[in-house]
Amino acid sequence: MKFALFLATGFEEGEAIITTDVLRRGGIKLKLISITKALEVVSSHDVTIKADKLIEDIKYEDYDGFILPGGRIGVDNLAKNEMLKDWLLKANNDQKIIAAVCAAPQILGHLGILDNKEVTSYPGCIEGMEKAIYNDEMAAITDGHIITGASVGSTMNFALAIADRVLGAKKVMKLQNELVIRD
Repeated sequence: MKFALFLATGFEEGEAIITTDVLRRGGIKLKLISITKALEVVSSHDVTIKADKLIEDIKYEDYDGFILPGGRIGVDNLAKNEMLKDWLLKANNDQKIIAAVCAAPQILGHLGILDNKEVTSYPGCIEGMEKAIYNDEMAAITDGHIITGASVGSTMNFALAIADRVLGAKKVMKLQNELVIRD
């Protein structure tokens, strides 16, 4: 499986990098995709990350799943990209994995993708998710092909939920051991 993780100016770098690291360690192919006009994208905390490709240089059909990091400004910028929104709607229709963390589930909520789905997000970032089944006690939630995470602090859980959906529990347990995750 191959994933695209989308970066916009103001993205939350911890959510993007931890997710990228965990999935790549698990052998899952993942590309960082910039929705800006440049490969270098500045995060919410002024960290510059170089994306692998620009959104206009990739094809929807080449990816099995799409990941949206949070960061308030980054989420606002992602939400303005019509190509990305069209792809998310198509991915939902095609039952591709769609994962969003922090404030990013709001994008999915506004598109109607979260209707009747159990979800989580950053506290207070629930606008557009009125038809979702909101759970503010979980770090990450998988409901069918939709995976949501609460915040940068729960990104490891979020990334492992994506890995679990792709690799299965046995391989994720091995990955957790390699990452030295302890209770």
